[in-house]
Amino acid sequence: MPEFFYEGYTDVLVHEFLANCDSSDITEIIDTLITDGHIKPSQRDNYSEKLSAPEQIFEDALDKLHGKWNMLSKEEEEMIMALAKRF
Repeated sequence: MPEFFYEGYTDVLVHEFLANCDSSDITEIIDTLITDGHIKPSQRDNYSEKLSAPEQIFEDALDKLHGKWNMLSKEEEEMIMALAKRF
């Protein structure tokens, strides 16, 4: 992790902290966020779970839908909700 040398209290801004992290530090931060439940493992850019080509296409389609519920028609929303209830 980055080291900051100072005497007394200082306010370290998040972007300053992250700018001083190397790639292994960032990986450790992401791992901690996943462990603590702040983000899902699938939200990692280099998600390591091996997916087949059809699974990857399906996951990409789900990513495109994420956060777009307000752009769906009522019928589309109901169809997705009914599908989700099956699982």
